[in-house]
Amino acid sequence: MKQGVKTGKTAAVRNEKSDGSSTVHARYAAYVRDKVNQLLQVMGTFPLRPEELDDRTLLDIDPIGIIAGSFAQILEHLRETNRELTIARDELQAIFDATGVGISIIDQDFRILKCNEKQRELLVDKGRGNVAGGYCYEVYCDKDSPGLDCPAVDALATGRSVIVREVKKKGKHFQIATTPFKDAAGATTGVIEVLLDISELIQARDAEREQRGFYLAEKSKLAAVLESLSDGLFVTDELGAIISFNRAAERITGRAESGILGRDYREFLASLSGAATGPTREAELDDYEMTIRSGDERRAVIAVSSVPLRDNHGRERGKVFTFRDVTEEKRRRENDQRTEKLAALGQLSAGVAHELNTPLGSILGYARLLTKEKNLTRGQRERLNIIAEQAKKSSAIIASLLNFSKQSDPSLWEKAIVDLNDVVKDVIRILGMEAEKRNIALRPDYGGLPGVKADKRQMEQVLLNIALNALQAVGKDGGIDIRTWADGIFVRVMIADSGPGIPPGIKHRIFDPFFTTKPVGEGTGLGLSICAGIIRDHDGSIEVDSEAGGGAVFTVALPVHNS
Repeated sequence: MKQGVKTGKTAAVRNEKSDGSSTVHARYAAYVRDKVNQLLQVMGTFPLRPEELDDRTLLDIDPIGIIAGSFAQILEHLRETNRELTIARDELQAIFDATGVGISIIDQDFRILKCNEKQRELLVDKGRGNVAGGYCYEVYCDKDSPGLDCPAVDALATGRSVIVREVKKKGKHFQIATTPFKDAAGATTGVIEVLLDISELIQARDAEREQRGFYLAEKSKLAAVLESLSDGLFVTDELGAIISFNRAAERITGRAESGILGRDYREFLASLSGAATGPTREAELDDYEMTIRSGDERRAVIAVSSVPLRDNHGRERGKVFTFRDVTEEKRRRENDQRTEKLAALGQLSAGVAHELNTPLGSILGYARLLTKEKNLTRGQRERLNIIAEQAKKSSAIIASLLNFSKQSDPSLWEKAIVDLNDVVKDVIRILGMEAEKRNIALRPDYGGLPGVKADKRQMEQVLLNIALNALQAVGKDGGIDIRTWADGIFVRVMIADSGPGIPPGIKHRIFDPFFTTKPVGEGTGLGLSICAGIIRDHDGSIEVDSEAGGGAVFTVALPVHNS
């Protein structure tokens, strides 16, 4: 009985112990499950459910040990990742500091969070320490508050990037790009400002503007100089096309610049002279003289010269042509030469005339005396008459020589205020009958003329000589136009005939003494020479324009008398 009781007690104790062990086991399993779930929650994993893993299996697999091992691996991975991030951060910092532009990170209160070394170099005063936490407008702009033109103000207010093409800070010029950065909710919390120093670019631009302004000013001066030149000037490109034509060139040639630009200079020069082609060789353009017909159909002589236009490397880029009207200069030169010849011939003529006049007078006197003899035969009388007649002709020639020598002495003239219209009317009256006989029409055209100071008889001699030559040139059945006009400086008389004209080969010689195209015995060749001398000594000029078969035009010009 006792033994049975004892046995029952033992069993009860065992059951009690077993129940206590189970309770501890369950409590330990719950603790482990709770801690594992906490770790899984930290790791972002779903908690363990009892149906997935019961308590006995949970205690058998040692999950805490597994998680601890995993954590060790994760920790090692985190350490490696941290090392890599540190290296990347250092690399990014190096790039951040080494970039050629200034970079600054600014919060919404305009405080500097970070800036790179270039930004410090560009805008942070030397000697200043850490700028983090300082206001950007104080550090970078030396201002008490952000200005309305600050790009950070616009970027923070609008949340959009702002680019400022040019701004000046602390004596330097910058281009600024400001970009907002935002938090997860999309709110703008600051800006990143990128600063590019464009000071050298601005200086170069300003220098270029200054240089361009200087160039334009010099170009304007040069253009003014070229336009004020009295000599004609035009410039060609390397192909020979005319690219510039000054005002004097327009005046001399009578051609407008608009019709000349783009033309080949050889063709242009040829068109001036009426030739098929212009000069082509360089040597031909060294003081090359050519006769042109200007826009008003006036013939003029121009002297043309050219020099190559070269660039900085010595390459020829075109030519510069200059030309001037040398008509008057050439005429003066010819007049001077003619004056020298006339003076020498005048002296010679006077000497010859005086030497021949006396013996000719004696011959004529004795011939006339002998013709009065009564015992002369008819043949002797005829021969004496021939001697007397030839002596008279010789005396007339000697008289012309004396007139030729005297015309160079203006002191013998009687100068007064003369109306050349009156002189022309006298000449027409003298030649009227002879012109009517030859059926030659004299067509006067009188203009209103101021007076000229001249010897009226000398003027009559000049115009009568020219008009008489015109009558002889026409022969018969033709016309002579006589026109008078004044241009404010000169009074001009033009005598134009419808005769055969003067051949180009002799036109330059018609004013030479003793030169004549008339048959022997019909002229001495002194008439036009005497006329030229008279006009020259009246400070005037006499010109001739003629083409073979087209008649001759003589124009006499005398200066207007200013009282």
